[in-house]
Amino acid sequence: CAWSVHASCKTTMSAGCVGGSFPGDMGINSGRGLGDGRLIPAIGLGLYYTPPGAATYDIVAEALKLGYRHLDTADFYENEEDVGRAVRDSGIPRNEIHITSKVWPGEDGEWLTDGYKVVLDAVERSVGKLGTHADLYLIHTPFNPSQRINYWLGLEAAQKKGLATSIGVSNFGVAHLQELINSDRTSVSPAANEVELHPFLRKDDIAEFCAERGIAVIAYSPLARALRLDHPILAAAAKAHGVSTAQVLVRWSMQHGYVPLPKSVRAERIRMNADVFKFELTQDEMAALDALDERLFTEWDEWGKLDPTKVP
Repeated sequence: CAWSVHASCKTTMSAGCVGGSFPGDMGINSGRGLGDGRLIPAIGLGLYYTPPGAATYDIVAEALKLGYRHLDTADFYENEEDVGRAVRDSGIPRNEIHITSKVWPGEDGEWLTDGYKVVLDAVERSVGKLGTHADLYLIHTPFNPSQRINYWLGLEAAQKKGLATSIGVSNFGVAHLQELINSDRTSVSPAANEVELHPFLRKDDIAEFCAERGIAVIAYSPLARALRLDHPILAAAAKAHGVSTAQVLVRWSMQHGYVPLPKSVRAERIRMNADVFKFELTQDEMAALDALDERLFTEWDEWGKLDPTKVP
């Protein structure tokens, strides 16, 4: 693989160095570019709130049978081991499956004093639970500002050791991304930023910043946890195309260039969530959906509806 150095002085892998291919020019596994030139399948299965054990194993196994090749887990979810077991038992070649995992910075101990070591240790534990490398590994939040660069350096070390193919962040705002990219201590730019995104919670500043730098935007909670599935504008678009309102939300995310992570523990729903390649939302429909932003945070209630992308 040929490596190049961009003007930002961060190394990035050229587009010709894709580590694995995802079959099909159009469809659930059509490749979307990461910031390092590798590919990520266009739609993933989100596994937050999926209980560890049989629930995770069964839905991952079913998703793989239905054609999913992109699985999004995290240490925080406590289901990495079940994801890894389902992948191994599937019989699908490992290089055809993309696994993302993440580490959530802790609030005490070495998390506040030795970010490099604690992140590298966390990635090693994740890989041990998965039983395989991570295709993409993320710092889950931008918390603990004094250690943010050290956390990232720990991820760079994990990548060099082959524990993670690509590295990135989650819930990072523009200022957090700029800090990593501009630091004299870092040598790799984030390949992706995973944030909550749907028509009812837009983050145009982050999306634009990432697009300008080739950083993939991965959209978690693209269905807004089903809190607005009966919205009349969604319903109108769904009726016009003969699809569900959930499918409209997934399609909206894709047409903005995001990589959505719809989740469900029901096989029929995860099948429908991926069946979004037979229709296209019109410009008027996209504009109507774009106008629905109400700052609806669906995943941060326990933090008082905190916007993690805005923390210091």
